[in-house]
Amino acid sequence: MAGTASGPARFVVVYHFFSLPLKHRVRVEVPLEENDAEVDSVTSLWAGADWLEREVWDMFGIRFRGHANLKRILTYEQFVGHPLRKDYPVNKRQPLIGPDGHASDHS
Repeated sequence: MAGTASGPARFVVVYHFFSLPLKHRVRVEVPLEENDAEVDSVTSLWAGADWLEREVWDMFGIRFRGHANLKRILTYEQFVGHPLRKDYPVNKRQPLIGPDGHASDHS
């Protein structure tokens, strides 16, 4: 189990790298605390990481420092919270979005 300087990690971002010419595999784990769930973006090295980082942000709330377009990709912009976190209240109501794209307070 990965940990941080102040104890066990709340989140762990895992990168899997593979070199085709050398046939080498590398696994890198980045432990993150809940109150500082941020890691550098790798989109400047691998453009294909763009949507993956956006998905991790949307579902878990982990921020990617330096990401040019870190916004929700699976849920809508007005969605409150990050639904794959264990502390996400599954019975919580989300704002209703009208045809104009704005949230309303109707339950």
